[in-house]
Amino acid sequence: MGSIRIGRRGLAAGAGALVAFGRPALARTRYVFDHSGGRLEFVARHLGVLSSTGRFEDFAAELLIDPDRPLTTRVEVTVRTAAVALAYPGAVDLLRSPAFFDVERFPEARFSGQATGQGTLARFPLAGELTIRGTTRPHAMEARLVDRKRDAALGRDVAEFSGSGTMKRSEFGMTAEAAAISDEIRLVVRVRIIV
Repeated sequence: MGSIRIGRRGLAAGAGALVAFGRPALARTRYVFDHSGGRLEFVARHLGVLSSTGRFEDFAAELLIDPDRPLTTRVEVTVRTAAVALAYPGAVDLLRSPAFFDVERFPEARFSGQATGQGTLARFPLAGELTIRGTTRPHAMEARLVDRKRDAALGRDVAEFSGSGTMKRSEFGMTAEAAAISDEIRLVVRVRIIV
């Protein structure tokens, strides 16, 4: 997983500010990352026995973090649906087809959400909306701070976050191959932020 370089403002506030609840109010800090600094994956079950993991190789995301209230963090993610990757013969063409993402008509998918103010940085809920194939549905994810440590080579702290949630593909009109592929699809995002 690649690392993300952020501007001076982000370095000043940084992930250390994520845990500083008692500091004077600061403006929201904006972190921007993409496929070079994170992973966006999906996991499906097949015939109730096997599972496969695919990924999106082109996406852009933005985190807006208020250092005084980190559990109100906002996130916006845009995914280019044609940039799907799965290591099974014919799977990419199937996922790009009208039966699934229909990339010609719907080249992008989106998630927009915000932390609910509940939980801790170790584990907190995100509530938002997921848009796929022009259909928007409520979508919940659980995020967590996986690790935060000093990277000696960079001379900076690195924070690693993950988030996951489950969607039903049928709610977005993707009903093909119902006997072979599970309706429930798990979405997983991982990001590494240099502070």
